Amino acid sequence: MIRIRQTSSRDTALLPEIERSSGELFRQCPGLEWIADDDVQSEAQHQAFVADGVALVAELDGNVVGFLTGSVERDALHIWQIAVHKTHQRRGVGGKLIEAAQQLAVTHAAIALTLTTFRNVPWNEPYYRRLGFKTLADPELNPRLAAILCAEGEAGLPVTRRCAMRKYVDEPIKGSSRL
Repeated sequence: MIRIRQTSSRDTALLPEIERSSGELFRQCPGLEWIADDDVQSEAQHQAFVADGVALVAELDGNVVGFLTGSVERDALHIWQIAVHKTHQRRGVGGKLIEAAQQLAVTHAAIALTLTTFRNVPWNEPYYRRLGFKTLADPELNPRLAAILCAEGEAGLPVTRRCAMRKYVDEPIKGSSRL
């Protein structure tokens, strides 16, 4: 059974390796293979999310197998990173993390979840669409999301392959059972 809980400071040492493992899937994506070897969030960055942001972990059989980091913004709970260890992918862990983030958004009176991700990568934009997220066209981007996409481009991510997505919290998570 998948259990979602708040990340503790004890967990943060495990999370960079989970993200590294999760990124292995990018070796299958032409032009994005380099992401598998790219930097991941450091333990210190995870500690900052534990202290000031949104930090959740997924446990399966008592082991931490995934995480989600985010922040509560004026207009939404923004998901900065979600990662599931490669040996536990395709088991509903990501969906459970998104469900928990949606519940946190409601708790913080946020009206939506937002994130940025890769277009047309099966476990990115199409996956989030299956969960009920909508890809935002440029005119639909608010200044916060536009700035995030711009910063990602400046950091080296291919801007033509990136998109911002939003899901209103009053909409159910599709394709995933409730917590």
